[in-house]
Amino acid sequence: MYALNAVDSFHISEPKDTYVYDIVPLAVGLAAISSDDSLRLLDPLTLSGAPINSIRRVNTVVTCLKAINNTTERGALLVCTAGRDGRVCLLDPRTAAKIGEVRTGELLVQYIESHSDDVTELQFHPSRPQILLSGSTDGLVNIYNTTIMDEEEALHQTINHGASIHHSNFLSDVDIFALSHDEKFSMYELVRNPEEGVEEPAPTHFGDMREKLGEEYVANVLRRPDGGSVIGVGTHSRESFDLIQFNNNPPWSFALDAKVSLRGAHGSEIVRSFCFLDSLMVIMKVSLQILLAISYAKIQGDTEATFSAEGSPKPSIAAQSPTPEQPIREQEDGTEQVDKALFFLRRYERLNPRPSRKPSGILGTAGHYVSALLPRLYIQGPPEEASGIEAKEHKQLPGPVAEAVRLLEEAAQINNPDAIFLLAEMNFYGNYTHPRRYSEAFRRYHQLASLDGNSSAQHMVGFLYATGIGGAVERDQAKALLYHTFAAEGGNTRSEMTVAFRYHTGIGVARNCDVAVKHYKKVADRAIEWFRSGPPGGMAWVSDSYRLADDDGGVYGEGASYSSSGQNANKASPNSDAHAALDDVLEYLDLMSRKGDFKATFSLGRIHYDGQRGLARNMKSAKWYFMKVAKLYWQREGRIVESDKAGLEKVATKAAGYLGRMFMRGEGVEQNFDKARTWFERGVKSGDAGSQYGLGLMNLEGLGIPKNTIKATEYFKAAAEQDYSPAQVALGALYLDQGTPSDISVANRYFELAARYSHIEAFYFLAELIDQGIGRDRSCGLAAAYYKNVAEKAEPLLSSFAEANQAYEEGDHELAMVDYMFAAEQGYEKGQANVAYMLDKQKSRLALPSWLSFSSPRPPLLQNAALALIYWTRSAKQSNIDSLVKMGDYYLEGIGTQMDLDKAASCYTAACEYHQSAQALYNLAWMHENGVGLTQDFHLAKRYYDLALETNEEAYLPVTLSLLKLRLRSAWNTLTHGRINSIQDEPAPKKQWSMSEWISNFLRDDHLYYGDNGYDDNYLPETDPMPGGDVDGLYEDIIDDGILESIIILGLAAVLVVLIYYRQQHQLAHRRGEEAARGQQVDQAAQDGQRQQPPQEDRGVFPQPGDPEFGQWVAGGVGH
Repeated sequence: MYALNAVDSFHISEPKDTYVYDIVPLAVGLAAISSDDSLRLLDPLTLSGAPINSIRRVNTVVTCLKAINNTTERGALLVCTAGRDGRVCLLDPRTAAKIGEVRTGELLVQYIESHSDDVTELQFHPSRPQILLSGSTDGLVNIYNTTIMDEEEALHQTINHGASIHHSNFLSDVDIFALSHDEKFSMYELVRNPEEGVEEPAPTHFGDMREKLGEEYVANVLRRPDGGSVIGVGTHSRESFDLIQFNNNPPWSFALDAKVSLRGAHGSEIVRSFCFLDSLMVIMKVSLQILLAISYAKIQGDTEATFSAEGSPKPSIAAQSPTPEQPIREQEDGTEQVDKALFFLRRYERLNPRPSRKPSGILGTAGHYVSALLPRLYIQGPPEEASGIEAKEHKQLPGPVAEAVRLLEEAAQINNPDAIFLLAEMNFYGNYTHPRRYSEAFRRYHQLASLDGNSSAQHMVGFLYATGIGGAVERDQAKALLYHTFAAEGGNTRSEMTVAFRYHTGIGVARNCDVAVKHYKKVADRAIEWFRSGPPGGMAWVSDSYRLADDDGGVYGEGASYSSSGQNANKASPNSDAHAALDDVLEYLDLMSRKGDFKATFSLGRIHYDGQRGLARNMKSAKWYFMKVAKLYWQREGRIVESDKAGLEKVATKAAGYLGRMFMRGEGVEQNFDKARTWFERGVKSGDAGSQYGLGLMNLEGLGIPKNTIKATEYFKAAAEQDYSPAQVALGALYLDQGTPSDISVANRYFELAARYSHIEAFYFLAELIDQGIGRDRSCGLAAAYYKNVAEKAEPLLSSFAEANQAYEEGDHELAMVDYMFAAEQGYEKGQANVAYMLDKQKSRLALPSWLSFSSPRPPLLQNAALALIYWTRSAKQSNIDSLVKMGDYYLEGIGTQMDLDKAASCYTAACEYHQSAQALYNLAWMHENGVGLTQDFHLAKRYYDLALETNEEAYLPVTLSLLKLRLRSAWNTLTHGRINSIQDEPAPKKQWSMSEWISNFLRDDHLYYGDNGYDDNYLPETDPMPGGDVDGLYEDIIDDGILESIIILGLAAVLVVLIYYRQQHQLAHRRGEEAARGQQVDQAAQDGQRQQPPQEDRGVFPQPGDPEFGQWVAGGVGH
């Protein structure tokens, strides 16, 4: 075993807070890129000196650096850089000249279908440059032949490593390694014969390298000129970084006895990248080979070599504070400084309460709306220097806050965890008027997470890696999963839920239902434990989750969004309170209650007891209203008051059930089981389900009375028969305890009944039964869904919706979005929809110029179209149709991503295929009309426009105008013999009627079919007539019109019958005259015989069947 010491180091002093991203060896030195978007060429023999050359602004947010081709025997001369600006630049660091540049869109070949997630690795074959290797977080390593354009044919080989790829490369012409983010390492062999039927060589799996090598992480594996390779591994706890040879003997094996240790190796930070400068082997004889390990930590300006690392394309930040270190006594641990700082901060908060951005009072509200209507002229000056901004912010802090920050930074220098956490929270949330600096917050959270594995800090680091919020760090889903996993292991429930959702949907890792169930079950166990820790019957709370877009009628507005149109449209009558505001409803109910309406009084009690959005639970008011109703029916001693008020008994017993529940649970009153029992018994006499459940619970748990399971079961059954979900859950649990197959089946049925009302315990019991396969076949997907519902129901325990809603209502949209983003990362669909909606720029097509706006400019945090698309996508995957349509819009217009018309059409098709989104149908019609992404077809466009109108009647105006334009274009296309398929009128099918059907339809009464007149009596309330009278007069007009039409039809039929009868008699008389003339020419005997015949009988108006004239009559040929 050997050890190497650091002999020199390079530091970037200006600009401050600059981070080194990557280094590569060149023939002329060492190239490095940094967070100031600069490329520097360093002399490895004099690292501490000035760079040989520097190139500024090589890219906007540069992220990648590669050496290009060995043009000399000593190595590469040129480098290639890439950044988030979509440019790939070829540079000569010796002369600072740009050799060439390629922008996104200037493509020779592209492969876009082989990976389903972020690509994390690209490497070319060492001797066949046309062979390209790619690795991705979807767990696949693909090998392509780049000389082939077609992606399916170019794909030479696919390797399924089974976990998110961290690094992958060729170690020889045929050997390929793959290293996942969970440190699992495997060797694969390149397929030489790609013909089908040829079996691929078996891979060699080394498993988790942390266990195999006794280290804590793996940095990378580098190919060496001698045919072997070197793996770099590190250990946090020992602050070490080691190099181990990995040789192909064969087989490939590790030479643990020849380990090389780098002393001091960047402290406790993760070393992510290292390289060898073989060209200096002769010159540097003492160290044999100079090894340079880099980190993404802040470069300190001291004279001692300090190396640290963090594995991310963006810089993580070192634990050291940017403020000058203060001399601190060795005995101190920072507790005194933290206590003093908290004293200053709490006193400042008490004396300076945080002002609300929401206007108060009539004048404040009026002024707010007036100012909103006035256009604003925004002019931006040149950006300030970063260092100046930090100094300015520090000086602008109020005196007590600035002193508190100074004390906390002093304590943080000696790694006091409380000080570090407080500084991180202040920088992240902007507490105590401190400015929000997400980069500094990330640095502090990362410092604390590295210090003692603080799960809250690990959760925040994972969150920042997942979202890249504020530009603190580049999004890295694999790292986000890693930190959330550590936090979950440390007991952080929100990280546990985040990890479960990522495995459930495959974010940054391959989808794994069993792992998702394992994590969701842990969260559900904690949620149900919290629920049952409440008063008898479980916790009660008001749900805080809702979609912001619903306040505006949906993502596209009222009537245009799927959530507010078609079958989801509010079809309430004009005199309904469906459109009323909560304050108006409360005011109306209070007025009716004062007039003696006991139903309104009970409704007020329920509203205050249950609470709802915008109205917190008020137990005192609820008790007052319930008691007011109860006193109308019972006297103090329980005797019933005689009353002629219809329905009072039913409402009073319900009020009694609520009063009993409040006394049993101690809600707004002192807990008193005797009073609870009294009220429950009053309610039970009239069959109130809530009272029956309450008495059942008291008997089951022995609350103030002896336990009696039999009585409890009877009460639960009575309440369950009235579809009372808490009783159904309790009864199901009793049956489940019996354990027999029949009892389990009954329990399962009760749980399913209660689940219709989203009861949290019903979801939990069903999840447990399905996960364990009790009473039914095991279904991993269904178990995960139920566990997820349990977790998401416990909003006060697990979600940040309450804080997000408060911040949004107060006008702090930046903080609101962050809090919604926490919920979104945990898998809440409403959180995902809210984040996407707040980030969405397309709220209006008629937007004013940015410099002349009626609203304040959006903060930079809310300007991230790529992140919006991510959350639209996640929301759409959870069956949000409007989000799915939004996805199509983003792909159609290239917002936050490259334009992809096929994906846009797929999104629109999926949105309208089953759920019939009118907006999606309209968009598909537009695409067909204009040939954008779909075949230009005017006939198909018309069909989609028609379907959009059928789906949503409110689309009449846009559809009508679009159809008018479409018909003009179609007519011109037909006139000019264009190649586009024009609109073709579809012939109406004609039914061939039989004789009996013709007569039946002719005689049928048409007035029975009111649907033809466009009336729908479902829109009319059954017991609530239109204003102005008890009868609305709608059906009388229809009946009168039907009678008039019937009389006219019967009159016409009578005239037709008379005409037919007259014509037939006329023809009959004519035939008789002809027969008489012929009879005079025959002999006398024939004439006498003919005279003796009886007169011809009357055959009626119509010929009878069998008559020769019947066929002619049927064909319409009456007469000749």
